Amino acid sequence: MVLPVVLMLSACGGGAEESDDPNAEAAAALYDAHPLHVRDATLVPEGSESGTYSELVTVQYSADVRASTELDKPECMDAANAWGELDGVQEAPASVAAYEWAEGSVSHMLVQLDEGTAAGALAARPPASCAAYTATYEDGTTTDYGVSDLEEVAGIGDESRAYSIEVVTGEEENRMFSLMYRNGGLVGTTSILGPGELEDYEEMLVDFSEAAVERQNQMLG
Repeated sequence: MVLPVVLMLSACGGGAEESDDPNAEAAAALYDAHPLHVRDATLVPEGSESGTYSELVTVQYSADVRASTELDKPECMDAANAWGELDGVQEAPASVAAYEWAEGSVSHMLVQLDEGTAAGALAARPPASCAAYTATYEDGTTTDYGVSDLEEVAGIGDESRAYSIEVVTGEEENRMFSLMYRNGGLVGTTSILGPGELEDYEEMLVDFSEAAVERQNQMLG
């Protein structure tokens, strides 16, 4: 589960697509389908990017971190994002949007898949052993992760699931709450990172995801 937190912290692609990217047009449409704002969270174009999934800065940076990280439970290295290795995902159009919000960091990812692959992505679940584990990084520092399902946060799009990740590095403690949903062949992930508890962020997590689905239906049909 290293990837979800890294994804939040590394969205820095600038919103531009490479002109030779075959998915540039479709990915640009996905970027336009992100909400411009939800409540007081506002889109930050310079913190967003679009293109082929495997070519996104966020995805490549996360892969670099995984390659230099050791876990006491190796099966947890990419447990939350095993769907990223499904056939068709790596070469799919995708977009990541970052939002400025006073109460925490908000990001939203959209990936365009066929409905079968999208359903498979939602079905992927982390092993039960990943409820708690420790990551050791290249510089010797460690981070403890605690992972739990948020079964009460559901009902977004065609299907959805949500989880909480507690992240403890030294004396610093943060939490990430993430909701993954399917809207037809679109897979979306809304993530909030901050020091608060679930009750501080649950309403925003749901409101943002519902607004995202509504925006997709308006912009993409």
